[in-house]
Amino acid sequence: MAIEAQSLSQTRVIALDGGRNFRDLGGYPGADGRHVRWGLLYRSGALSDLTDAGWAALCTRNICTICDFRTERERLDAPFAWARHDSLAYWTHDYQLSFAELGATLRSGFPTAEAARSGMIAGYRTLPYQLAPAYRKLFDCLQANAVPLVFNCAAGKDRAGTAAALILSALGVPRQIVVQDYMLTNDVYNVEATLLNKAPERYAHYPAGVGAAIARADPGYIEAALDAAEMGEGGFAGFLEAELGVTPEGLRALQNRFLE
Repeated sequence: MAIEAQSLSQTRVIALDGGRNFRDLGGYPGADGRHVRWGLLYRSGALSDLTDAGWAALCTRNICTICDFRTERERLDAPFAWARHDSLAYWTHDYQLSFAELGATLRSGFPTAEAARSGMIAGYRTLPYQLAPAYRKLFDCLQANAVPLVFNCAAGKDRAGTAAALILSALGVPRQIVVQDYMLTNDVYNVEATLLNKAPERYAHYPAGVGAAIARADPGYIEAALDAAEMGEGGFAGFLEAELGVTPEGLRALQNRFLE
């Protein structure tokens, strides 16, 4: 069942000028022996640095919806230049969040790498519920067939990574492969270097290994999020219905739409 990260990066990672961690979720094995359809579901980091060439490349994919999971402050600091484009439905959620906004998480004062990893695992356990309003909107768009669709956060690792894991799990992709998709960030985007470049004067003072623990896509992180989504009444299906508004009938419809 394992899929080599290098083969994944050659088939699903898409270079956009000024983009980061932009990937197609297509091709993964899902429910009933089917596979996720290509060219409909994209995960990404922030799109605020897209050049004109990057925007033009994105347009070739006929994107009609973008769900931006960044906080209001993040979007004010780095706005998406094409948010008002007539052909694009651009959705945002106004909220303030300490966890998963990596700069804020880094400032949490973890004394050791081990403490940082434990803090990340604890934070990931909250993500499916803390961001449930945003994830519900994402699944609303999927149920309305508002695709091709891109969902993003800042790095494309934590908030977008959890969203990708929820979508793939809903489509019946085995957890091992869901985790591999999450970890692919480690191969295609250097999150730690981005943190270092953004605030080198602050970053240099943190204890050794803390930044790396916060920046990396650790399998234990996404496992914690999925475990949290599955632990309530009704398991994962119960979470989808109660938190994201996806009924059993709606789930079957999503699988029929996005699997082939």
